[in-house]
Amino acid sequence: MDKTAILPEGRTVESDDLDEPASSYGTVTHHADHARVVFSGSIWPEGGVAEQVRQILAHKEMALGDLGGTMDDVVSMQFFVRDDVLSRETQGEIHEVRSEFFSRPHYPASTMVGVASLLDPDALVEVELEAEIPNDGWDTDVITG
Repeated sequence: MDKTAILPEGRTVESDDLDEPASSYGTVTHHADHARVVFSGSIWPEGGVAEQVRQILAHKEMALGDLGGTMDDVVSMQFFVRDDVLSRETQGEIHEVRSEFFSRPHYPASTMVGVASLLDPDALVEVELEAEIPNDGWDTDVITG
């Protein structure tokens, strides 16, 4: 099986021993019938929660496009929201932005977690995303209830 590491560009770490982070921005594993894409936590430390989520998802949409995929290929997402801004109103704002990128039946599974802080003090939310890009498209069913 092949794996592609997507390395961060221009990201530095405070270390006397390292010249670059010992992590990747994302990975792609290549399977016979699909590619699995995992993007690590991403932030956009400008604007309010809605603007930050919008910018993160727009960036992910472009990255998936570069890999031959679309937002329809996203299967799960995790939102890490700072405790001081986490509320039902914030949840609503995030879902409104999500509706700009996802439509039925291609809603990804999602988790939203409150966290005490994020590494960048201006970041209000961090997003992780997983996608599976099929070689021949999706046949999607919807189950309700």
